[in-house]
Amino acid sequence: MEDPFEAIKGTLPITKVLEFYGVEAKRGNKALCPLHNDKTPSFTVYPEQNSWHCFGCKSGGTVIDFVMAYCGLDALEAAKKLDADFSLGIFGYEPSQGGLKKLPEARKQGQAYKGLANAFEAYMNQAFIILCDYYHLLMDWKAALSPKTPDELDSVSPFFVEACHQTDYIGFLIDCLQCADYDGQIQFYKTHRKEVEAIAANVKRHGSGRKADMPA
Repeated sequence: MEDPFEAIKGTLPITKVLEFYGVEAKRGNKALCPLHNDKTPSFTVYPEQNSWHCFGCKSGGTVIDFVMAYCGLDALEAAKKLDADFSLGIFGYEPSQGGLKKLPEARKQGQAYKGLANAFEAYMNQAFIILCDYYHLLMDWKAALSPKTPDELDSVSPFFVEACHQTDYIGFLIDCLQCADYDGQIQFYKTHRKEVEAIAANVKRHGSGRKADMPA
Protein backbone atom coordinates (compact mmCIF):
# COMPACT_ATOMS: atom_id res chain seq x y z
CA MET A 1 0.00 0.00 0.00
CA GLU A 2 1.36 3.43 -0.98
CA ASP A 3 2.51 5.73 1.81
CA PRO A 4 -0.29 8.35 2.17
CA PHE A 5 2.26 11.12 2.79
CA GLU A 6 4.09 10.32 -0.42
CA ALA A 7 0.78 9.99 -2.26
CA ILE A 8 -0.25 13.51 -1.22
CA LYS A 9 3.15 15.02 -2.05
CA GLY A 10 3.16 13.29 -5.41
CA THR A 11 -0.42 14.26 -6.28
CA LEU A 12 -0.74 17.92 -5.25
CA PRO A 13 1.30 20.61 -7.06
CA ILE A 14 2.75 23.16 -4.66
CA THR A 15 1.37 26.05 -6.75
CA LYS A 16 -2.16 24.66 -6.49
CA VAL A 17 -1.90 24.22 -2.72
CA LEU A 18 -0.52 27.74 -2.18
CA GLU A 19 -3.25 29.26 -4.35
CA PHE A 20 -5.90 27.39 -2.34
CA TYR A 21 -4.59 28.98 0.88
CA GLY A 22 -4.34 32.46 -0.63
CA VAL A 23 -0.62 32.63 -1.44
CA GLU A 24 -0.05 33.94 -4.96
CA ALA A 25 3.51 33.78 -6.28
CA LYS A 26 4.30 36.35 -8.95
CA ARG A 27 7.49 37.41 -10.68
CA GLY A 28 10.33 34.99 -10.08
CA ASN A 29 7.94 32.64 -8.26
CA LYS A 30 8.13 34.91 -5.19
CA ALA A 31 5.49 36.03 -2.72
CA LEU A 32 5.16 37.69 0.66
CA CYS A 33 5.57 34.93 3.23
CA PRO A 34 2.29 34.15 5.03
CA LEU A 35 4.21 32.63 7.95
CA HIS A 36 5.84 35.81 9.29
CA ASN A 37 5.65 39.60 9.00
CA ASP A 38 7.28 39.75 5.58
CA LYS A 39 7.84 43.22 4.08
CA THR A 40 9.66 42.08 0.96
CA PRO A 41 8.83 38.88 -0.97
CA SER A 42 11.09 36.26 0.60
CA PHE A 43 8.81 33.27 -0.01
CA THR A 44 10.04 31.37 -3.10
CA VAL A 45 8.23 28.56 -4.90
CA TYR A 46 10.04 25.80 -6.79
CA PRO A 47 7.42 24.15 -9.04
CA GLU A 48 9.86 21.67 -10.58
CA GLN A 49 10.87 20.35 -7.16
CA ASN A 50 7.29 20.78 -5.87
CA SER A 51 8.64 22.64 -2.87
CA TRP A 52 8.95 26.08 -1.26
CA HIS A 53 11.39 27.99 0.90
CA CYS A 54 11.24 31.28 2.80
CA PHE A 55 14.56 33.09 3.03
CA GLY A 56 13.11 35.30 5.77
CA CYS A 57 11.92 32.83 8.40
CA LYS A 58 14.11 29.99 7.03
CA SER A 59 11.22 27.53 6.71
CA GLY A 60 10.41 25.37 3.71
CA GLY A 61 9.66 21.93 2.40
CA THR A 62 6.76 20.09 0.80
CA VAL A 63 3.03 20.78 0.54
CA ILE A 64 2.57 18.98 3.85
CA ASP A 65 5.26 21.10 5.50
CA PHE A 66 3.49 24.25 4.30
CA VAL A 67 0.12 23.23 5.76
CA MET A 68 1.84 22.24 9.01
CA ALA A 69 3.38 25.71 9.33
CA TYR A 70 0.41 27.68 7.95
CA CYS A 71 -2.30 25.96 10.00
CA GLY A 72 -0.31 24.97 13.08
CA LEU A 73 -0.86 21.24 12.58
CA ASP A 74 1.33 18.19 12.99
CA ALA A 75 2.32 16.13 9.96
CA LEU A 76 -0.59 13.68 10.15
CA GLU A 77 -3.19 16.41 10.66
CA ALA A 78 -1.73 18.42 7.77
CA ALA A 79 -1.84 15.40 5.49
CA LYS A 80 -5.45 14.72 6.46
CA LYS A 81 -6.39 18.35 5.89
CA LEU A 82 -4.92 18.32 2.38
CA ASP A 83 -6.73 15.05 1.73
CA ALA A 84 -10.02 16.64 2.77
CA ASP A 85 -9.50 20.04 1.11
CA PHE A 86 -8.64 18.49 -2.25
CA SER A 87 -10.99 15.48 -1.99
CA LEU A 88 -8.23 12.93 -2.51
CA GLY A 89 -10.04 10.19 -0.60
CA ILE A 90 -6.93 8.85 1.12
CA PHE A 91 -8.26 9.05 4.68
CA GLY A 92 -10.67 11.05 6.81
CA TYR A 93 -9.74 14.29 8.51
CA GLU A 94 -10.42 15.67 11.96
CA PRO A 95 -8.10 18.55 12.88
CA SER A 96 -6.96 19.14 16.42
CA GLN A 97 -8.65 21.84 18.49
CA GLY A 98 -5.36 23.76 18.50
CA GLY A 99 -5.24 23.69 14.72
CA LEU A 100 -8.82 24.89 14.43
CA LYS A 101 -8.11 27.84 16.75
CA LYS A 102 -5.06 28.94 14.75
CA LEU A 103 -6.60 28.55 11.29
CA PRO A 104 -8.82 31.70 11.18
CA GLU A 105 -5.95 33.96 12.23
CA ALA A 106 -3.60 32.30 9.74
CA ARG A 107 -6.09 32.82 6.93
CA LYS A 108 -6.62 36.44 7.97
CA GLN A 109 -2.88 37.09 7.97
CA GLY A 110 -2.46 35.44 4.58
CA GLN A 111 -5.17 37.63 3.06
CA ALA A 112 -3.56 40.75 4.54
CA TYR A 113 -0.21 39.93 2.95
CA LYS A 114 -1.90 39.20 -0.36
CA GLY A 115 -3.67 42.57 -0.21
CA LEU A 116 -0.37 44.32 0.48
CA ALA A 117 1.27 42.66 -2.52
CA ASN A 118 -1.63 43.67 -4.77
CA ALA A 119 -1.47 47.27 -3.52
CA PHE A 120 2.26 47.45 -4.22
CA GLU A 121 1.74 46.09 -7.73
CA ALA A 122 -0.96 48.71 -8.39
CA TYR A 123 1.35 51.46 -7.10
CA MET A 124 4.21 50.41 -9.39
CA ASN A 125 1.90 50.17 -12.42
CA GLN A 126 0.68 53.71 -11.72
CA ALA A 127 4.26 54.93 -11.29
CA PHE A 128 5.09 53.55 -14.75
CA ILE A 129 2.07 55.34 -16.27
CA ILE A 130 3.09 58.62 -14.60
CA LEU A 131 6.63 58.42 -15.93
CA CYS A 132 5.36 57.68 -19.44
CA ASP A 133 2.93 60.61 -19.25
CA TYR A 134 5.70 62.93 -18.15
CA TYR A 135 8.01 61.68 -20.89
CA HIS A 136 5.39 62.41 -23.56
CA LEU A 137 4.73 65.82 -22.01
CA LEU A 138 8.45 66.61 -22.18
CA MET A 139 8.60 65.52 -25.81
CA ASP A 140 5.64 67.77 -26.62
CA TRP A 141 7.31 70.75 -24.93
CA LYS A 142 10.55 70.04 -26.74
CA ALA A 143 8.85 69.99 -30.13
CA ALA A 144 6.48 72.92 -29.60
CA LEU A 145 8.74 75.30 -27.67
CA SER A 146 12.06 74.80 -29.43
CA PRO A 147 13.57 78.20 -30.46
CA LYS A 148 13.05 78.75 -34.16
CA THR A 149 15.39 81.71 -34.60
CA PRO A 150 18.58 82.98 -32.86
CA ASP A 151 16.57 85.85 -31.37
CA GLU A 152 14.31 83.42 -29.52
CA LEU A 153 17.33 82.04 -27.62
CA ASP A 154 17.12 85.05 -25.32
CA SER A 155 13.63 84.10 -24.17
CA VAL A 156 13.64 80.31 -24.12
CA SER A 157 10.63 78.78 -22.38
CA PRO A 158 11.43 77.19 -19.00
CA PHE A 159 9.36 74.19 -20.14
CA PHE A 160 11.71 73.72 -23.09
CA VAL A 161 14.68 73.88 -20.71
CA GLU A 162 13.01 71.33 -18.43
CA ALA A 163 12.40 69.06 -21.41
CA CYS A 164 16.06 69.27 -22.48
CA HIS A 165 17.26 68.42 -18.99
CA GLN A 166 14.75 65.71 -18.11
CA THR A 167 13.84 63.74 -21.26
CA ASP A 168 16.79 61.33 -21.27
CA TYR A 169 16.66 60.86 -17.51
CA ILE A 170 12.93 60.04 -17.46
CA GLY A 171 13.47 57.63 -20.36
CA PHE A 172 16.16 55.96 -18.27
CA LEU A 173 13.78 55.62 -15.29
CA ILE A 174 11.11 54.10 -17.54
CA ASP A 175 13.58 51.53 -18.85
CA CYS A 176 14.73 50.70 -15.30
CA LEU A 177 11.19 50.18 -14.05
CA GLN A 178 10.12 48.21 -17.12
CA CYS A 179 13.01 45.75 -16.73
CA ALA A 180 12.96 45.51 -12.93
CA ASP A 181 12.15 42.27 -11.14
CA TYR A 182 10.29 42.35 -7.81
CA ASP A 183 13.42 43.19 -5.81
CA GLY A 184 14.28 45.89 -8.33
CA GLN A 185 10.80 47.38 -8.00
CA ILE A 186 11.21 47.55 -4.23
CA GLN A 187 14.55 49.33 -4.62
CA PHE A 188 13.01 51.72 -7.16
CA TYR A 189 10.23 52.49 -4.70
CA LYS A 190 12.72 53.25 -1.93
CA THR A 191 14.91 55.54 -4.03
CA HIS A 192 12.40 57.24 -6.35
CA ARG A 193 9.04 57.30 -4.54
CA LYS A 194 9.10 61.01 -3.60
CA GLU A 195 10.47 61.92 -7.02
CA VAL A 196 7.65 60.08 -8.81
CA GLU A 197 5.06 61.74 -6.56
CA ALA A 198 6.49 65.15 -7.48
CA ILE A 199 6.38 64.21 -11.17
CA ALA A 200 2.75 63.13 -10.76
CA ALA A 201 1.88 66.57 -9.38
CA ASN A 202 3.76 68.24 -12.25
CA VAL A 203 1.97 66.18 -14.88
CA LYS A 204 -1.40 66.86 -13.27
CA ARG A 205 -0.66 70.57 -13.13
CA HIS A 206 0.24 70.83 -16.82
CA GLY A 207 -2.25 68.35 -18.22
CA SER A 208 -2.09 64.76 -19.37
CA GLY A 209 -4.19 62.28 -21.23
CA ARG A 210 -4.17 59.99 -18.19
CA LYS A 211 -4.87 60.45 -14.52
CA ALA A 212 -1.58 61.23 -12.82
CA ASP A 213 -2.53 60.92 -9.17
CA MET A 214 -0.53 58.39 -7.18
CA PRO A 215 -2.65 55.86 -5.32
CA ALA A 216 -3.04 56.53 -1.61
